[in-house]
Amino acid sequence: MTRVIAGLLFMSLLIAGCSEDSTRTERTELLPGEVRLDNTVPDFVRPLLAGDSLRTADLMGQVTLVNFWATWCGPCIIEIPEFVVLQEEWADRPFQFIGVSMDDMGFEAIETFVSDFHMNYPQIADIGELADQFGGVWALPTTFVVNHEGKVLASYTGPLPLDKIQSEIEALVVLAEQSQDGK
Repeated sequence: MTRVIAGLLFMSLLIAGCSEDSTRTERTELLPGEVRLDNTVPDFVRPLLAGDSLRTADLMGQVTLVNFWATWCGPCIIEIPEFVVLQEEWADRPFQFIGVSMDDMGFEAIETFVSDFHMNYPQIADIGELADQFGGVWALPTTFVVNHEGKVLASYTGPLPLDKIQSEIEALVVLAEQSQDGK
């Protein structure tokens, strides 16, 4: 109950902080599979499929959707094309998808898959440690919404309802852009 109240309070403050010309509307009901959170993103350093590493600090200043998925997960596969399109459309904005594969064989299992599905966002392999740090992933896909200040605002278990939350994500991206501009 406390999480729901905190989530509602956050959403009210977010709406109040947006400019008057915002097309964002208040949503008080939870969507199926949604849990509103108010946690700090866990501190991590993880190797990326493309080489180099991803650190918690790399998420700061941008809105990040951290998507736990696997190659054998049907709903995960269905949502990937939407992620690819949005990542491409918002490439010049403070926004980033991060894929976290839960496949047992790590990068070996996903390398060809990522290429075949044109996944244009960073990929991490995880066998559960990072999932636990985020508070647990009980089913796939699970996606965490992280704002530009490193706060985990919500998690969605099941396919991410982008059609229903894209305006909320857009509002968070606008706030990130405003913070970059010093507004």
